[in-house]
Parts: sequence; structure tokens; C-alpha cells
Amino acid sequence: MRKWLSMILSVSLVLSSFFTLGSAVSAASKFEITEDAAIAARIKDFADIKALFTDNTDLSAVKKFYADKFQTEVKRIDANIKPDDPKIDENISIVLDNAIAGTLNVGQAKQAIDKGLQWYFYFAIRDLINNQVRPALKSGDNAKAQTEFYKVVQIYEGVLQATVVKRDNSYSLHMADILNGTIEQLLSDLASGKADDFNVHRQVLDKTLIKTFALALHTYAKNIPTKPAADQPAAMTEGYFFYMAVYTYLKGGSAADADYIRNVFASGDASKVNLEKIQDAMQRAMIGKVSEYVNQAFVKLEAGDLQGARGYAMEGNMFLSAQEVFLGAEKYAAAAAYAQQFADAVDKSDLASAKKHAFQVLKFLVVKDGVQLKVNVKTYQVNGKDVSADAAPYINVKTSRTLVPVRVIAEAIDAEVSYDAAAKKVSIVKDGKTTDIKIGSDQVVQNGEVNADVKLDQPVLVNNGRSFIPLRAVAELFGKGVFYDKGEIIILR
Repeated sequence: MRKWLSMILSVSLVLSSFFTLGSAVSAASKFEITEDAAIAARIKDFADIKALFTDNTDLSAVKKFYADKFQTEVKRIDANIKPDDPKIDENISIVLDNAIAGTLNVGQAKQAIDKGLQWYFYFAIRDLINNQVRPALKSGDNAKAQTEFYKVVQIYEGVLQATVVKRDNSYSLHMADILNGTIEQLLSDLASGKADDFNVHRQVLDKTLIKTFALALHTYAKNIPTKPAADQPAAMTEGYFFYMAVYTYLKGGSAADADYIRNVFASGDASKVNLEKIQDAMQRAMIGKVSEYVNQAFVKLEAGDLQGARGYAMEGNMFLSAQEVFLGAEKYAAAAAYAQQFADAVDKSDLASAKKHAFQVLKFLVVKDGVQLKVNVKTYQVNGKDVSADAAPYINVKTSRTLVPVRVIAEAIDAEVSYDAAAKKVSIVKDGKTTDIKIGSDQVVQNGEVNADVKLDQPVLVNNGRSFIPLRAVAELFGKGVFYDKGEIIILR
């Protein structure tokens, strides 16, 4: 039986499902592992290549060292990255080549090497866990799983822990303690062959590192506008490479917001750095990830897949944890308490309780990005601000489906929605595509063609001269998450 414990906010706040505060060791501790010589050599190479940057840096020597010691391995990791996602070697090489050509400066080259290789080492950790540790554990080869995880611990301690500690110091957090406790638990999972628990606990390791890189980017968003002009190019490069380590994950929460941040730092133009806009974009992307994983936890529970639900619940809770700084201590503590109850309910396969507690978590997030409404109430909230509709949402007693006015669905999915009385249809225009749904029909017509794979669970209805749309079916058609509790409804990206 796993022990679920919310650690006291003043000490660390992460949703810990497995270790008490007393098990968390200091950030400077050394785990009892058998070191791998190749990993140790790579960590030494990381220190050595950074040492090549001096008052008289030879950039050609830096490039040669990178090519000799890192490039093959970096490209191996790149080969496992999705084709359209950014590649580590390409980004590092572009900066190095431009610095050698004189179009970028030495400071930018230094940050591309330092933070670009941290990006690589983080992905190397993920590669080891996904392609070595988990398969070995699943097959019952606990010894191999343990040996491969020792490499993960080496990389964390030798490369990434310093960055975690730096972010802890900047934001008064305790991520290093959390990660040390997590690693202890993961080592215990491996020793006892608990593959299911390992799969849940590894999410804390992974998502706390994502939180670390995200907060590093946030640091530069705060500091760059105040830096001397001569120091801004290197700082922009530093922020860019920190961000690229988490870009693909945040893109899954909100592609537009993730791309906005990427484009700001890729531009190299410090005047484009706006802390408020970047922080809002980061949080919206993280909210999207919470919404996604909470919903997936429900799906897995409904399907009877408890272990899948546990993993998704932890991922959702960890993306909540990543917003700790943005929410503030008081709101985060309250949200985390509900998140703990959500995790406990999932652990017990209690879907009703899981939905109830998750809804309370999402109420802290919808005020930043989403729509909140109540059945039979005309006033609703968009991003925390009150809006009045000319008609209230209601539940169709025949179908038990929630129906909402056209205007509400337009706000919820950020689209242009109109009603054609003559044709008796509602048209939704979003991202250049038109979706038509007709009164009395369950068909969905997109760009003039019937979608054979999607049907509405409730046709559009006209009530008192106003058209009402089935909320969940249409919102989910456009990738929105819909959550319900006692007449309250939340719509998130």
C-alpha cells in the first residue's frame, strides 16, 4: 500500500505519494549507487567543455570538443525525438557556427553549450527510463533496471542537480529535497520490483525537472529587461535553451502559447520579452496539461485501468505543482490539498470522488484560462471575469445533456459561432475551418463534408427562439475539456 502524503507547504510542496519528509535527504548527499564509467566520462566532458570558455575562447576548439565528445550521442537522442520537434544538435550547432562566423558572440556560444547540453542530459534521463529501465523492470530483470537507473542518478547529481538548487534558491522552493526523496523511493521500487509504483513515482522526477527548466525560463523573462544591453544576447540564448528542454511538453497543453514563448526567445530581441505575457502563456500551457491528464485519469478509471489512472493523476498533479510560483503560496496550498484528495480517490478506484476533488482543483485554474458556468444561471465567467448571457444553460431532461446558448460555446472554444435561422443550422468557424450542425440532427459537417467518425450525443435545439448547443459534445469536438460537479461546469483547453 502506498502512502500518500502532502508535504507541508513551508517545507516543500509537491504532492508526494510515497515518502515522508524525514526520508528526503539534503541536496548535497550522495546516493549509494555503482557509477557507470561512460556516464562519469560524459559528465567530466561536460565540465571540461564549459572550462574552454575563457577570456580568450577558441570557438573552433569548442566545436571540435563538442563534435568529438558529444555530437554522436546527442544525435542518437535526437533520433528518438518526433520529426517535427526541435533537435538538440541542430540548435547547438547553429549557435556555435554563427559564433565562429561572428554573427553571434562568445557568450551566446557558451550558453548554447551549457544549457543545450543540459537539455540533452535531461532527454538522456528520459531515454534511459523509457527505453532501458522500464522494459527491464517489466520483464522481471530487476538487476538491469537498477543498473540503468544508476545512470539516471549519476546524470541528475552530476549535471542537473545544480540547476535545481539554483532555482530553489531563487524561488524559495525545495525541489532538490523532493527529487532526492523521489530517487530514494524509485530505488526502493526497483529493489522490490514494483513496476507499477515505479511508473507513478517516475512522474515526480520527470515533472519536477520540467518545473525546474520552466522556472529557469521564467527567471530570464524577469531579468532580461533589466540587464545591460551587452549582456542581453547571452541571456536570451540561455533562456531559449532552458525553454527548449520543456517546449514540446508545454506545446501539448497549448501550442499557440508554447510557440509564442519560443518565438520571443528565438528572436534574440530582448525588447520582446514581457514577463506578464510569458508567465501567462506558460501557465495556460500548464493548465492544458492538467486538464488533459485529469481527464485521462477519469478515462482510465472508467475502463478499469487503475495503474494507468494512477500515472495520469500524478502527471496532472505535477503540472499543478509546476504552477506553484504562479498561483502563490495560499492558493497553491489549497489547490494541492484537493489534488491530494483527487490522487487518494484514484488510488481507491473511486471515480465519483476523484471527479469531485479534481473539479475543486480546476476551479483554481479556470480563473486564468477557461469558462465557468452554472446550470440555470445566465451569468458565467470567462478567464475569471463575469459575462452575462441572454439565456441560461439548462439540462435536457430527456437526454440528461447540458445545453448552452451559442454565445457561451463561442467563448468556450474561442471561435466565431452564428445561427442561420433559414437553414436551421449553427456554424462554427475556427482556425479557418467551418463546422456546421443542424437543428434536430446529430451529424457534424466540417468544410461541407459529413464527419463519419463523430456524432453529437444531443442534437441542437431551439428554446424560446434561441438555439442551444450540446456543451460537452461540441467542446470536446474542438479539443476542450469539460468538467461537471453539482450544477457547476468548467471548460478548459
